[in-house]
Amino acid sequence: MKLLKELVRLHRFLFFTAMLLTLLSVILNLYWNSFLADTIDMLTNKLLSGVRDEEALLLKPLGMAAVIILLHAGAGYLSSCLASYTCEVFAHEMRMGYSRFYLQSDIRMLSGLNVGEEQSAMQNELAEVSVYLNENLFSFARQFVSFALSAAYLLCRNSRLMLLSVLPVVPLMLYCYGSGKAIKNLTEQCQISRKRVNGLADTLLELFPVIQVYHAGGLMEAAVDEKLIQWESANVRKERVAARLMSLSGVLSFVPLLMLMGFGGTMVINGQIRIGLFYIFINLSGNVSGFLQNMPGIYAAFRRFEASVGRLEKKLVMQI
Repeated sequence: MKLLKELVRLHRFLFFTAMLLTLLSVILNLYWNSFLADTIDMLTNKLLSGVRDEEALLLKPLGMAAVIILLHAGAGYLSSCLASYTCEVFAHEMRMGYSRFYLQSDIRMLSGLNVGEEQSAMQNELAEVSVYLNENLFSFARQFVSFALSAAYLLCRNSRLMLLSVLPVVPLMLYCYGSGKAIKNLTEQCQISRKRVNGLADTLLELFPVIQVYHAGGLMEAAVDEKLIQWESANVRKERVAARLMSLSGVLSFVPLLMLMGFGGTMVINGQIRIGLFYIFINLSGNVSGFLQNMPGIYAAFRRFEASVGRLEKKLVMQI
């Protein structure tokens, strides 16, 4: 991923500042869950011991909760704004890099290019890369940081319950590798077919007078139909295969939560863990198992991004 590394190098301050804010937001979220767990355990113990003054019990936790919520919301807002700005800067840098490539290219090389295919690459592949960066770059970073920190936190609190709730997701992680590779290959075929259709359309526009004079419309119509059929076939095949490969993740998505509820509930009843700790596992399980369950979709999107970047890297000239 030379392109992404180059973009980070050019705008390292923006990128790492956004990443630090993302990390801070995740840490505050973990602290908030830990605070809620301690509060639940405190209230449970007080009420079980016979204390009935609910207002006195809730006054101090409510004040602390308000402070944590404000800090968490502020960090999340700043992280979101800076991440969006950074991704837009990356997209602008790629568009400018695409322009520099043609400005610095030899006229003989430019004369041999197909205008339709080049326009297709700029409008479709460059747009796909920009959209992926805006929608997935920092979103994936946040999910990964949440996954790593939440997994380490829960593992320290109760390793047995943590492993029991995450263990069913391991087969899904192995499965997503093969499915992502297959989706990437199909996506590349779709993009190649689309570029051929756009290139043929541009050729038709250039040769329209000749086609009209020699009455070659029927011959060109057959060529267009053939290219369109190939594009349609590639897209249909990709969607069908992707739907089949992704279906297994939907079946397995409920298994970790069922494992957590079954084993965790039993441990609470037997007095092995407190209600507050069980609450933490339920609340943070999505950060761990949810991230792993979404891996097929994340991996498939990354494969499509990688396929587009691979074709664009040779036509992007970054600043020195």
